[in-house]
Amino acid sequence: MKWVRLYVTAEGQSERKFAEEVLGPHLAIYYIDVRARVVLTNRKLGKRGGIIDYDKIRGDLHRLMQEDPQSDARFTTMIDLYALPNQFPGWTEAKKLTHPQDRIKKLEESLKADFPDRRFMPYIQLHEFEALLYCDLSQLKKRLSGSEVGLRKLEHEVKGIPPEEIDEGATTAPSKRIIRYAPTYEKSKVRVGVPAAAAIGLSALRNKCPHFNSWVTNLEALAPTTGK
Repeated sequence: MKWVRLYVTAEGQSERKFAEEVLGPHLAIYYIDVRARVVLTNRKLGKRGGIIDYDKIRGDLHRLMQEDPQSDARFTTMIDLYALPNQFPGWTEAKKLTHPQDRIKKLEESLKADFPDRRFMPYIQLHEFEALLYCDLSQLKKRLSGSEVGLRKLEHEVKGIPPEEIDEGATTAPSKRIIRYAPTYEKSKVRVGVPAAAAIGLSALRNKCPHFNSWVTNLEALAPTTGK
């Protein structure tokens, strides 16, 4: 069985590690080999991470697709809606839309249109990676010493709000809320966040995050047609 190579261009180390350690083992069942890497933002310095300039991610994706032009290669992204640069394709139209699901649909369609390669399947996270952790904040409590009281307050604050609808304000985005109630998270995002998401489990993440679930479902569909 010839596996599909799935290149995941991630915004940062948390997304990269999540793709490798959570998505990777799951998609392997479908004969899909996940190859995650952080977006290259400065070629001269070899710096990776953050989507500050759209031209940087565009150039990085374009080079990656050229490096593997084979038909059994596939490409996707895992980048945050939060703090997306204004020059991102479709941004002017998307910001006029009130519902985040509509905004992200417009942005993903515009990103896809900017890359006419049929092998490309863009994904933008609502509103950032940390939204997934709100599916079960108890997993963060277990990993952040002394955070129980603060995260209990956070649970009360977001009660009834679907994880993907926790907004993108400078102080109220998913990660900003966590840091406000559990400051130690800021310097331990990768070490703590990804294991917490893994412990929550892909099934629960998909059940509570419909946009994320749609992406994973589409990735599963990349499986070779001759078998699973």
